[in-house]
Amino acid sequence: MASRPPARVLASAGRLARAAAWLSLLPLAARPGAALAAPPGPGSWADEEEAAAVFDVPAPPTLPGLTRRDPTFTFEYTAAVIEPESASRAGGRSALAWYAHGDLEVPLVPRKWFVGAAHDLAAASVPGVEGSVLLGSPELYGRGVWSSVRGLSSGGGFGVVLPVPRDVSPAEDEVLRTARVVRPWDETRFRDLTLTFRPWFDMRHITGPFIFQLRQGLDWSLVVRGLRPGERRTDITAHVAFYLGYRLSRPVGLGLELWEVYPLTEGLRDNKRATFAISPSIRFILANVQPALSVLLPLATPLRGDVDSYYAARINVGFSFPTKAPRAPR
Repeated sequence: MASRPPARVLASAGRLARAAAWLSLLPLAARPGAALAAPPGPGSWADEEEAAAVFDVPAPPTLPGLTRRDPTFTFEYTAAVIEPESASRAGGRSALAWYAHGDLEVPLVPRKWFVGAAHDLAAASVPGVEGSVLLGSPELYGRGVWSSVRGLSSGGGFGVVLPVPRDVSPAEDEVLRTARVVRPWDETRFRDLTLTFRPWFDMRHITGPFIFQLRQGLDWSLVVRGLRPGERRTDITAHVAFYLGYRLSRPVGLGLELWEVYPLTEGLRDNKRATFAISPSIRFILANVQPALSVLLPLATPLRGDVDSYYAARINVGFSFPTKAPRAPR
């Protein structure tokens, strides 16, 4: 008859069995943490469709989609009705302004590192002043972003507005001061021979159908020509944008964007220093095309108090150019 194993052997065997059971659970416990730490990119996700649901969300009207996978060209057209200052040559009559903006962004590493270029065109028809069309200076930039499958993304970027010479007549200058109020956060692109450095910080959080996105930055402008009377060599302007979005359904997103532009160094009165604008919007998410409609309204004195008030309508269309075929659904 076989002898019974000693009690110590049975206890050791029991401990080994329990240890093996706990070790078998470690991969399950580690899986959420590993997914949280893994940045998006080629090969990072087992299911590209699941990743798209987290990262390819509706973009704000003005801010970029932070975690894009493909090259994207965005075109925006703004039409505005502007009430000039009572002391201007418009004589109390309303002015009309048009603003066209385009930018191309290419991912160096999908959803991580990007380079891009932006350009603007502004025009206005001001009563008592001849109308004109003015080209903005080009901007080149790069940005990076870290992301989590839990919905949090953060990063930053750095842009440079290249100095372009301008010979602007007094009438064209008044047209420019009228038109630029409808996109005050990019006003530095219309300065004469001015080099502007634009660092910024980005953050976005997605929870359920809600999207929260923030951009905060500074524009440091340097005039690279001879100064005119009363002109400063350098200027610093702070700007911040906050976006609250709601994914109404997979192809439709609603949003509300709030902007503030605050010149830090210009000699302005306090009641003309801060510029606020609000923009409710609706965006449609189609295959490789994302059109959006929005309105833009001032909440306080328009840029530097150059005009009394304005209201604008905008259409924004983003075109994506996929670099690889999507995976077939399983």
